[in-house]
Amino acid sequence: MIFLVPLMATLACSLLLLSGQTARASERPPELYHSAPIIPWAKSIGEHRYRSPRNYDDTLLYYRKVLRAGWDVSWRKIINVSGIRAQHIRNNKKDGRWEGLNIYEYKGATFIYVVFSDEELARIAKGSSKSSTRKKKKSGKRK
Repeated sequence: MIFLVPLMATLACSLLLLSGQTARASERPPELYHSAPIIPWAKSIGEHRYRSPRNYDDTLLYYRKVLRAGWDVSWRKIINVSGIRAQHIRNNKKDGRWEGLNIYEYKGATFIYVVFSDEELARIAKGSSKSSTRKKKKSGKRK
């Protein structure tokens, strides 16, 4: 009985630690923008540009956790000067549609910029022009 108490206490502590680690390790999967991973609940603020709902360090932590499994990426610090910090995540897959993500902090806000190749940008522009032409045709038919 005396040996059972420390064993139960150790088991309870282990379970508590494991449950905390799984809760922290589980993140919502990224939303995909032309196959590029975007942190959930990010707000689009421009073409290929998003504002992160988290601060700079938490955004990088999110990407480090999520991109660890199944994504072939490499990290590079771009800049680290007073008021601006930035990292580049490079997509190492040759058949990937996106080339990289620039994550940067400016005036306390964290932003994500998706980097595409010229060919992919042309495909995206071609796709968006088709959708705008369709809208014009539909609006013309309604008259």
